[in-house]
Amino acid sequence: MARTHLIFFLAIAAGLFFACDTGLEPTQSGFRGQIFFSGEKPADTDQVMVVAATRFPPTQISEIFLGEPLPLNRDTVSYTVYSPVQDYAAIGVVWKQVDQPWDVTNIIGIYLPDSKGFTPIRVNVATSSTMIDSVDILADYRKAKRAVHSKVSGTLRANGEWPADSESILLIASSQLIPSGLLDLQFASPIPAPFDSIDYEWTIQPGTYPLFGVLLIRSGQPLGVSSIRGFYSRIPGALFPSPVAIATDTSQINSIDITFDPAKGPFGAQP
Repeated sequence: MARTHLIFFLAIAAGLFFACDTGLEPTQSGFRGQIFFSGEKPADTDQVMVVAATRFPPTQISEIFLGEPLPLNRDTVSYTVYSPVQDYAAIGVVWKQVDQPWDVTNIIGIYLPDSKGFTPIRVNVATSSTMIDSVDILADYRKAKRAVHSKVSGTLRANGEWPADSESILLIASSQLIPSGLLDLQFASPIPAPFDSIDYEWTIQPGTYPLFGVLLIRSGQPLGVSSIRGFYSRIPGALFPSPVAIATDTSQINSIDITFDPAKGPFGAQP
């Protein structure tokens, strides 16, 4: 978490630098749109902010750019983010809890085609005068992740050859057996690939997850259901995943081990 907090601190500083351009003219480039909120706003909401990433999922400071905090207590909010010339791989809405630091994974909305799918829409701020309109995002307060102490731990084992373009593995926990898009998922920080075996510990929200698995990030490749490489099952080699139930915000679930083939999907088919 400390690394994530540092990323947000420095990203805010970078955002302020570009917003307060040291040249003779203020920054004119960026993107704008509307945020449409749904679900009941948590009582402990502190701030909500638009975040842009040059790479998805982001892995370092230079890949993150932040807007300003959005007005609260509205169903629809218009926003404008002034940014440097840049190609953004993802734009989303991030929620912050009172008395908690910003967390880049606390996403409640992403700019997606029809608010579905796994691959965010790219936004290319091509010139210093480019202002892209209609970057509209549906944000669901029910996706907000509270500060909890519930954890899942286990071991990931790669059994097979890694594709040459493998970048990282994402642990995912899905609210649906077959997720329809990114907003059905909770996901941990990326784990660099390749590896043979690695232990993990993930702080995760309470709930019952029909699918608890791993998703492969490949350079230049879109994400989708075919990116899932394996899932947790109590019976080795089972065709279907076993649900992972986290009862309370202090539950500690151990031995959620996953063996997967980096080159194949969970049913053995080549993606």
